[in-house]
Amino acid sequence: MKETLSIKVSPDTKARLRAVARTRKTKPSALLREALEIVLEGGRAKPSLYELNRDLLSSLGPGGPEDLSTNPAHLEGFGR
Repeated sequence: MKETLSIKVSPDTKARLRAVARTRKTKPSALLREALEIVLEGGRAKPSLYELNRDLLSSLGPGGPEDLSTNPAHLEGFGR
C-alpha cells in the first residue's frame, strides 16, 4: 500500500524540481521517489549501461571514450 509523505521545500527548490521533472518528462513525485530510493540505498544511483558492461567494452582500452556518439570525430565517414 502506498503512503503519503509531505515535505516542505523552498520555492526555489520546488521550481527546480518541477523544471527537472519537466525535462525528464515525469512527475515531480516520481522524481522525488527516485531520489529518495537513491539516498536510502546508500547514495548510489543506478549504474549506467556502460558501467554494467564495462568488462565487455574492453576493446576500447583503458581511458577510451565512454560514449563514442558524443564526439563527432569518432563518427567521421559514417552515414555520408
